[in-house]
Amino acid sequence: MVEDFDAIVLAGDRGPDDPLARHAGVAGKALVPVAGTPMLTRVLAVLAGWPRLRRLVLVAPDLPAYREAAAGVADSRRLIWLEPCASLSASVRAALASTAGAQRLVLTADHALLDRAWLDRMAEAGEPGDGFAMSIGLTDWHGVMRRFPGSRRTRYRFSDRSVCGTNLFAIHDDSVEALLEVWQRVERERKKPWKILSLLGWGNLGRYLAGRLDLDAAFAALSVRVGVGVRPLLLADPLTAVDVDSPADLALVESVVARMDQQTC
Repeated sequence: MVEDFDAIVLAGDRGPDDPLARHAGVAGKALVPVAGTPMLTRVLAVLAGWPRLRRLVLVAPDLPAYREAAAGVADSRRLIWLEPCASLSASVRAALASTAGAQRLVLTADHALLDRAWLDRMAEAGEPGDGFAMSIGLTDWHGVMRRFPGSRRTRYRFSDRSVCGTNLFAIHDDSVEALLEVWQRVERERKKPWKILSLLGWGNLGRYLAGRLDLDAAFAALSVRVGVGVRPLLLADPLTAVDVDSPADLALVESVVARMDQQTC
């Protein structure tokens, strides 16, 4: 049976103190415009057009600028608005509590190139009761480098493949509570692969540093560590690795959008 999903969009950040927000003169990073449209608006528009969307949970400051960015693209009848909590894990926990019993997709509001095909791929990852509570979206690092030579993307170098994170997650049931504190640490250290791999124990970290830990073995160890099944899900599109964390990222995304616009003219 094909199930619909709730989508959780994380749009909390450092507000106007974020360097990108300050440079753009907006209230938060999620509101930084790409080709004239706030990143948050772009993400919500793609989700609103996704046939499998059930409800949309937006974790964002309840400020007029954010309300304006959501107006017209987020159906108020399906929208749950949550103020960010003190930590990422607390915000995710609150969002999960508001959607208990559903499958969810979790993503960040700076995914300005979000594509419906990525959502479909994440939604096809699994289903409740198949032994996995979460699927984590990854993409091939070499594919990203071929598409964007010289760009800086954090590389996780396993023995069988090198991957980048995508900030796309599918949650298949409500047993993910044990993952949340680990998830917060992963987000905090996501630019430092060895620190993340240390969560799997020093033996697995040693195998990773020696080039002897493969991707599936790493996720099997993570599943044992947190007590619930977690699996990797590879996405083919290198654009899945491109979110906006820096001026260089913003320039890259702007160039991709400009090329897409030219191709549709």
